[in-house]
Amino acid sequence: MTVTVTEQREAADNLRESMRIFNDAIRMAAYRGLHVEVKLLQMHRTEGPTPVPQVDVLAKL
Repeated sequence: MTVTVTEQREAADNLRESMRIFNDAIRMAAYRGLHVEVKLLQMHRTEGPTPVPQVDVLAKL
């Protein structure tokens, strides 16, 4: 599969926007009193290791 420069640029833009939304959501949850913990896990697949974020959220009661 050949990936064009335009497709790479679009993928990078999409990833940037996704990370911005994700970060905003974590900040908002923390601001509203939730404890948020994000861990990066390694999932082993036939294609090779793949990083997978795990998000834990606890209410501060």
